[in-house]
Amino acid sequence: MRLSHIKLAGFKSFVEPTKIPFPDQMTCVVGPNGCGKSNVIDAVRWVLGESSAKNLRGDAMTDVIFNGSTNRKAISQASVELMFDNTRGTLPGSLADRNQIAIKRLVTRDGQSLYFLNGSKCRRRDITDIFLGTGLGPRSYSIIEQGMISRLIESKPHELRVFLEEAAGVSKYKERRRETQTRIKSTRDNLERLLDMRKELQSQLDRLAQQAEAARKYKELKAKERTLKGQLAVLKWQDFNDKLQQKVQQIAKLDEKLQFLEQAHGGQNDVVASFEQQVTHLTDALGALQQTLHKTHTELTRAEQQKIHLTEKRIELNEAKVKLTSEQVKAQALLTEQQASCAIHQQKSEEAAERLALAEAELEERVAVYEQTHQLNNDVDRELHELTEQGSVAKEQHAASNVTLQQAKQKLRHLEERHASLVADSETLTAQNSSELLAEEQSKQQSLVKEMAALQSQSHKLQEQRQYSETQIRVSEGAVQNAQQQLLQSTAERDTLNTLLGADDGVDLPSFLAQLKVSAGYAQIVECALLGLDVLSLRDEPNGPGLWEKSRQPHVESVAQFIVSGVFPTFLNHVKWLGTARQFVPTQHFILAIDDEGCVYGDNFTMPKPQGSASQLVNYQTLDTLNSKIPIQEKGLAEAEQHSQMLIAKHAELDESVEQNKQAVHSVAQLVAANKSRLEILELQHQGWQAQSDKLAGELTHIRQEVASAQTLVQQETELHQKAQEHLAVVQQKLVDKKLLAEANKQQAQATLIGKTQAQEQVHQAKMALQQAQSDQQISATKSLHLNDSMQQSMLALEGNAEQLMLLETPLLETQTQISTLLTTHQVQQQKLTDVEQEVTKAKQQLAEKQSSVQDAQANSLKLKEQKQQLQLQEQSLVVKAQAALEPLLELKQTLKGVLATLDEKLSVGVYQSQLTATTQKLSMLGAVNLAAIEEFDEALARKTYLDVQLDDLTAALETLENAIRKIDRETKTRFRATFDQVNRDLGELFPKVFGGGNAYLELTSDDLLESGVTIMARPPGKKNTTIHLLSGGEKALTALSLVFSIFRLNPAPFCMLDEVDAPLDDANVGRFCRLVEEMSQAVQFIYISHNKVAMEMAARLTGVTMAEPGVSRVVAVDIEQAVQMAHT
Repeated sequence: MRLSHIKLAGFKSFVEPTKIPFPDQMTCVVGPNGCGKSNVIDAVRWVLGESSAKNLRGDAMTDVIFNGSTNRKAISQASVELMFDNTRGTLPGSLADRNQIAIKRLVTRDGQSLYFLNGSKCRRRDITDIFLGTGLGPRSYSIIEQGMISRLIESKPHELRVFLEEAAGVSKYKERRRETQTRIKSTRDNLERLLDMRKELQSQLDRLAQQAEAARKYKELKAKERTLKGQLAVLKWQDFNDKLQQKVQQIAKLDEKLQFLEQAHGGQNDVVASFEQQVTHLTDALGALQQTLHKTHTELTRAEQQKIHLTEKRIELNEAKVKLTSEQVKAQALLTEQQASCAIHQQKSEEAAERLALAEAELEERVAVYEQTHQLNNDVDRELHELTEQGSVAKEQHAASNVTLQQAKQKLRHLEERHASLVADSETLTAQNSSELLAEEQSKQQSLVKEMAALQSQSHKLQEQRQYSETQIRVSEGAVQNAQQQLLQSTAERDTLNTLLGADDGVDLPSFLAQLKVSAGYAQIVECALLGLDVLSLRDEPNGPGLWEKSRQPHVESVAQFIVSGVFPTFLNHVKWLGTARQFVPTQHFILAIDDEGCVYGDNFTMPKPQGSASQLVNYQTLDTLNSKIPIQEKGLAEAEQHSQMLIAKHAELDESVEQNKQAVHSVAQLVAANKSRLEILELQHQGWQAQSDKLAGELTHIRQEVASAQTLVQQETELHQKAQEHLAVVQQKLVDKKLLAEANKQQAQATLIGKTQAQEQVHQAKMALQQAQSDQQISATKSLHLNDSMQQSMLALEGNAEQLMLLETPLLETQTQISTLLTTHQVQQQKLTDVEQEVTKAKQQLAEKQSSVQDAQANSLKLKEQKQQLQLQEQSLVVKAQAALEPLLELKQTLKGVLATLDEKLSVGVYQSQLTATTQKLSMLGAVNLAAIEEFDEALARKTYLDVQLDDLTAALETLENAIRKIDRETKTRFRATFDQVNRDLGELFPKVFGGGNAYLELTSDDLLESGVTIMARPPGKKNTTIHLLSGGEKALTALSLVFSIFRLNPAPFCMLDEVDAPLDDANVGRFCRLVEEMSQAVQFIYISHNKVAMEMAARLTGVTMAEPGVSRVVAVDIEQAVQMAHT
């Protein structure tokens, strides 16, 4: 599979639809900085599923859409399509039979991103799944952009592992493992929740079982209680019903007696009734008068309220009139101001219209010139377009024939290689004895393990020796530093004393103090005895007029006894030593004396010791000591430094031995791991040896047939390619001539276009000024209209207000007249009421007199009625009690007839009551009962059964997923180990080619092949770096390229894109890089961006990216072979 071409539309700087073909194995994209070369690589990365805008040099995904330039507007969407040639059928799955595969991605301004596979809409995951294991992806090793080389070589171990996983083809396994782990996590979470729910449900079932049993018992007792309550209620009803019948009989007897009394006193009642009728008539008349009086009073109150309301309304209308008058005055002032503003805007509008007319006239003239130039340019462009199409057709035919020829050759080469490989594999399988190979490898593995153990033991001993050597070096360096400090101190003291004891006053004679040797502790005493004569020098000539004489045998009591050697003044032999004595008597021999404190005694005088002055004699003695000590210290320092250098050299030898041992351990460890992998592979090969042998035989027959067909195809395609090349040369010559003419016309058209654009800008500005003036004028007119409307409304409101005030005057006068009339009527009615009340009082007195005579007759009747009333009350009470006794039947939903049928006539009310009490006590002993427990228990039991089934399903699913994980891990380990070993070997071969020597290898950070990171160790020729970070930028780049190409050797991606990876390399390294790329291009298609001439010369095709129009990229392609042929012809 290879990349045929890229189609871009609206992607970054490629605003116009652009097609970039890649017919050759090596295509170099060139152009100046900032012209959009890297956007080609960003486009490929974007289509392959890049989801991070940061990796596309943007802040948001919509940043890839063309955002406009000086002369172009922004567009609403961007799309990129990659066309792959899959004639070999290298893609797995359902796409293996497709000769061409188109992958497209489209994004809009709203951030929606769409993917298309062969024109059909799909998901991003579908795109990424296609390229899993092929080395292609948005962040794979097949796309190396600017700065990625340094990031690759300096990446963390786990980041570097990703590249090897992609090369091993285990990325799809990792994706499946990640999905499986997610499912396992989800399944375990569900399982935990299910176990928690099941546990909780079990405890709930245990609790509900007890509650359900209590509920069943409660229902039984409650049913018995309801039955007993119903029977007891019916028994009570029977008792009340019997008593009720007795009361009915007693009331009937009293009714007979009352009837007799009423017949005897019937006449008196008629008289009383007539008087009562008269009182009733007068009472009715009195009530009518009272109603009339109340009605009059109400109307009077209403009239007074209406008067108050009309008065308040008149006040409100007067206030509104004042307010409306003020608003009308303000509106009139605003209207006058707005009319003046409208006149000003009218004048501006007329001026803008005049400027617009002038600008449009000038625009018409320039448009005419532009159209003439444009028409001429269109004619030339049309001819150029026709030639370009002919050239494109010829190029496409030539490129297609070239691609077809290359594909045919490559297919033939591939088939021949495959044929040779199958023959070799067949011979190997035929001659190979897998059992013997397996035994040999196992024996070799045991030997390597023993060698590994011996090397590790040796490494431990060397480490101990190295640690002991480091300790000795530290001790030796401490001794050297101590000796250096002592020597520096002695030298400094000597220099200081030499400075202090320099030549005195220019006398070129040595001081006698410098040659004088004094006993220890007496130097200052001798110097005090000299009385300050230290500045004098000594003459040593035998016959000279010396001031001093040579020393003789000193006196035992003189100061001269302390002088060991040297020349000293003779008079010191005449200075007596007093010691601790403080008295002196001069004698003939001793003229002076000195004590132990340095005080000098003479005849009648005492001279104390001088204060603050240093002892030169002591200094001379110290200087002599230092002069003899310093050579000894210098010799000791030299011996210490020599010993330290010897220890350092020995330590360096140990370091080299440790490093050699480490490399040997590493090499043997790699051999052990590689041999272990080979053992595993041999075991698998041993199992499938016979199957592979049969398969190879069938493939060999098939390949031989395909080789014969491919050879015939190569001959045919070679002839077609030569014809297409001749036709392309003729069309390209015509195209060059026409392009020169088109370029001249375009320059003239560009000048006219600039003039037209300037005129259009002037017209646009004039139109904007006119629109602004008209808009201002319209706004002023609208405001004037609004003010006029407001004034008219105010006038209408004032007129309405005046009419309302006039209308209020008449109702107000009418209300005042009505109030006066109602007051008069109210007084008359009040007088009539008083007269009627007096008549009612008189009639009531007469009625009372007649009633007193009737009361005696009615006394007996009243007693009987009271007796009857009491009996009726008792009757009603019994009825109520009987009904109340039956009310429990309604609550218990029982009928009287049904309960009567269940009664036992032999049992009394007390027996039923005792049974009911016992049942009630049993119910109370049950306590609180959950009546819904039975249904809840049944529901919980059904739910637990369902959860048990789910638990079994989840357990089985979890076991299946864990088995899948283990299978994926085994496959991943096997593939990763084989890939790691192969890439390591290829890196060891490529690194010396790139650097001209040296070595490099990969290391695993741990023994876990699933999680171990990968580090790279590189040592260019002549260097012993311990880490990759110590390499220079160019060395890092070459190391990274060696690693990438090692991966490509193992699992070559369909194509490789390089973005200025040769930038940090010098010419020599660029040459090595180019040779390596050219070698790799036999199997891998390379598309690279470069500014280096050497790299450009290597390419078979140059694709130039230009930005003649600011912000817009265009593509110009040049076939190198065709260009060379044209140059020669």
